[in-house]
Amino acid sequence: MSPRRLYAPVVLGTLAAGGLAFFAASRTWAHVRIATDGLPSDSVDVTGADAQPLVSALALVVVTAALAVLAASPRVRRVVGGFTVLVAVAATLVVLLGGSSLDNAVDHAVEASPAFTGSGDHDFTVSAWKYVTAFAFVIAAVLGGITTRLGATWPTMSSRYDAPAARPAVTAPQSDAEMWKALDEGHDPTQ
Repeated sequence: MSPRRLYAPVVLGTLAAGGLAFFAASRTWAHVRIATDGLPSDSVDVTGADAQPLVSALALVVVTAALAVLAASPRVRRVVGGFTVLVAVAATLVVLLGGSSLDNAVDHAVEASPAFTGSGDHDFTVSAWKYVTAFAFVIAAVLGGITTRLGATWPTMSSRYDAPAARPAVTAPQSDAEMWKALDEGHDPTQ
C-alpha cells in the first residue's frame, strides 16, 4: 500500500482513538457496593474522569492533533505526529500506573455516600473501561508514529487557503494596455 493511501485511514484512526479514549474515560471505571447494618445499601460508581481528570484532557489533545494533521505542512506533520506519540504514551502510563488515584477517588465517593458510617473496608471492582482507555491511547501512539514517518509524503492543502502575505506579490501593470491585458488573463490589476 502506498504511503499516500494511508493518509485518510491514519488521520481518521487517530481521531477515532482519541474519541474512544475520551468516551472510555467518561465511563465507570470502578463500582463499589456499600452495605452497613441498619442502613440501606448504596452503590457508588467512579468514572475515569473522576479518578484521573488528566486522561480526558489528553484524549482531547489526541483528537486535536488528528485534526491538525489535515492543515499542517509536511514538516509540521512530523512534529504533530511526534507530539501525538508523546501525549499518547504519557496518557497510557497515567491510566495504567495511576492506580492510587483510582483508590483515592473511590475512597472519596464512599465517604460521600449516605450509607457510609465511617468504618469498614469496602472492596471495589474495576471495569474494563480503564483498559479500553489505555488501548485507545496505545493505538493513538502507533498512528502518531506512522504520521511522523509518512506525514511528509501525504498531500497538503493548496496555497489558495494561505494568508495573502504568504503568496508571491503580483506587480501591478503600468500602462492602460497592460491593465487590459491583465484583466483578459483573469488577474486583478489593482492589486
